[in-house]
Amino acid sequence: MSQQPCRVVVVGGARDGVGKSTFVANAGLSFLKETRQRILLMDLDTESCGDLAALLGMGQMKSLSDFAPYADQLQPQQIRQYISAHPAGMGVLPLAPDAATAQALDPDKVGRLIDVVRPLCDYIVIDVGVKINDISLRAFERASGILLLSTPDLLVLQATAQFVDRLQQLHFPKELMKVILNRYDPQTGVTLEMVTQKLRRSVLVTILEDAQVCRTATHGAKPFVLDQPRERLSRNYDEFVRKLVEMKTLEKLGQVARPQGLTRVGGRIVSVDEAGKAMAEEVRSYQKQRGSKARTAQEIDTRTATKMLIHKRMVELIDLKKLDQDLDDDEREAVLRERAQKAVVTLLDEVGGHITDRHDRQRIVKEVLDEALGLGPLEDFLADDDVTEVMVNRRDQIFVERKGKLTLSDSTFTDDAQLLGVIERIVAPIGRRIDEKSPMVDARLRDGSRVNAIIPPLAIDGPCVTIRKFARDPFGVRDLVKFGSFTPEIADFLRACVESHLNILISGGTGSGKTTLLNVMSSFIPSDERIVTVEDSAELQLKQPHVVRLETRPANIEGAGEVSIRDLVKNCLRMRPDRIVVGECRGAEAVDMLQAMNTGHDGSLTTIHSNSPRDCIARLETLVMFAGLELPSKAIREQIASAIHIIVQQTRMSDGGRKVTKISEVTGMEGSVITLQDIFVYKQAGVQDGKVQGRFLATGFVPKFVHDLRQRGIALPAGIFAQGAPRNVPRGR
Repeated sequence: MSQQPCRVVVVGGARDGVGKSTFVANAGLSFLKETRQRILLMDLDTESCGDLAALLGMGQMKSLSDFAPYADQLQPQQIRQYISAHPAGMGVLPLAPDAATAQALDPDKVGRLIDVVRPLCDYIVIDVGVKINDISLRAFERASGILLLSTPDLLVLQATAQFVDRLQQLHFPKELMKVILNRYDPQTGVTLEMVTQKLRRSVLVTILEDAQVCRTATHGAKPFVLDQPRERLSRNYDEFVRKLVEMKTLEKLGQVARPQGLTRVGGRIVSVDEAGKAMAEEVRSYQKQRGSKARTAQEIDTRTATKMLIHKRMVELIDLKKLDQDLDDDEREAVLRERAQKAVVTLLDEVGGHITDRHDRQRIVKEVLDEALGLGPLEDFLADDDVTEVMVNRRDQIFVERKGKLTLSDSTFTDDAQLLGVIERIVAPIGRRIDEKSPMVDARLRDGSRVNAIIPPLAIDGPCVTIRKFARDPFGVRDLVKFGSFTPEIADFLRACVESHLNILISGGTGSGKTTLLNVMSSFIPSDERIVTVEDSAELQLKQPHVVRLETRPANIEGAGEVSIRDLVKNCLRMRPDRIVVGECRGAEAVDMLQAMNTGHDGSLTTIHSNSPRDCIARLETLVMFAGLELPSKAIREQIASAIHIIVQQTRMSDGGRKVTKISEVTGMEGSVITLQDIFVYKQAGVQDGKVQGRFLATGFVPKFVHDLRQRGIALPAGIFAQGAPRNVPRGR
């Protein structure tokens, strides 16, 4: 057996009629004559099945479609006996007996079968036709060299150049592709210089025009390199193959496809390590220009250096901001991304010669585009529906929350400057700013996800970002029941409380799901009521038709122009609201919220940070004191007792699930103490397989407002308040 690995030559063309099948049949036989080694021809043309067999004068034979069902189990020796052989000693393996069967094949199985037969061959010559599809891509990915046939015709040359561009966009290195000019006749006046100019690249070899020889070979089903070996065209093929073999062209192309530790820098071949050091030095210079902390050459891997150099040269190559001003935002973004992608693919060939694996190149192009035009490595997390929170502690440490559990991701930012650029892209569209004078900011993404960012000098290890994601489709009451946050009976009770215009306070710790629950409970508000929402960063996603959304504004660079939640709450009282929904009470706005609840704006909802209903009352009292009204404590408590009807306590459990652990009624005052009465509680029974186990129980207390519910015609399930009535909880997420 030959020690040389199998070389895979993939032959394609941009248009039908350029002579691919004729070329493959005759080139394969020329390889056989020149090398005396094991040659296999494969026909992977999904449109023209059987052309290669017809040119070789071979009848019905086994095809890849026969082996596809067993692709994962077959071994090379098992398939050897079924490969048909040409009388000259060359193997032939078609794709399928007809186009319909070919197009129904699983591309991954075809790729697996190519791998199975490779140990049986020294050369595999594959005809992939004129289409880039899932099957031809499996061949391109395994190619030692890609030969693209063209003819001197203007339209074919243009289509060939576009074919090369398309393969480059699919992240195949341009050095891997060579153009063969077929049917070339110098007497036509078309010069090689004209062809090169049209193709934008040189031609590897020219195959002369000889229509009579080709016609005779085709009609007789006898390839001319065997049947007419002395003809000029046959000698043309033999000479071409001899040069390929003697000059080790395929071996050199194979190094492009699968490099052996070498790369090209400035026109010379060097080791990847040497290239990495040179690139790292250029990157360090670029970092200083960007104002980022420069790292040593040892700290910059070659892949990162490649990405940073592409960033640098892309800025030099194109003006990303120079676009048609008549385009809308979505169109501008699409055009900008298209131009940037073309630039990145071109630059990757220039500075990333050491990165030749197609999938790795594809990842690099995506990462560079995300870094230049999007949110860098955060893009993948934002697109992942399982990720609920993203926490960037520093440029090289990103944690994500999935199903309530924190994990350290493998993703990193290139440097602090890139991370800071992402933060600026987040805050700029909503009129926020972040700099040394204002190093902290709250913002939101286009989908409503909440963002907090803090930068040096306050953040010692570099810029820090926290993103609380919003679901693409907001969670509804059925989702929370499914997750085990509460039971259907409790959902009915909460709906009744909202519909009957009770003032409700949602209490909970950070990340306990208060905003999600507020959004769900707000969805119970009837659609014929006017709702005004007030938030720091607009997150609520109400579906009712009559909603006015208000959002706070920070101070400008001169320190003026700030609009606080308290200002907005005061203003919304003049907007004739039926309901006021405040995203969170965290300051002096608490007193205005209480006054609104006590002056005819029943049915208001808000959230507050606290760990229990009793703590919630104490915190609310403290927040009212922030207003500086110097009210006595008893007066504040009387305001709270008369304004708040229900406190819903939301808790994040140890398994990451969120549950309503208490629903309490504010029943009034006894002396100077506000009295609370639990209506429903969650009793935890333990932890099994990492999941919190427990059930919801009714305390047996019947709320005072039940009579009001009946008067409004709102019915509750029978026995909902029966003491100890178990409420089973489905397993939460």
